[in-house]
Amino acid sequence: MTGQHTLHEETNINGELLCEFANTSSMIVMNTNFQHKRIRKITWLSPDQNTASQIDHIIINVNKKGVTEDMRSMRGPNVDSGHFLVKAVIKKN
Repeated sequence: MTGQHTLHEETNINGELLCEFANTSSMIVMNTNFQHKRIRKITWLSPDQNTASQIDHIIINVNKKGVTEDMRSMRGPNVDSGHFLVKAVIKKN
């Protein structure tokens, strides 16, 4: 299950498989549940920087979704990759 704040209107077969896995496992794709600017949703950028995508996700049990406060991509840290880190802010009990 995904939220309403995805980067894309359509998904490929891998995205469909992830959604199917999440649904059958009572899980939710959390970084699609938080409203952010487009730049904070992008998790991958092609080497020529012409193609941006949201392909890295955090999925959690649907019963635990209330413990997450925020999720977004982090463009600052240099990890020598086209992928950006995905940051999750979790409530402390």
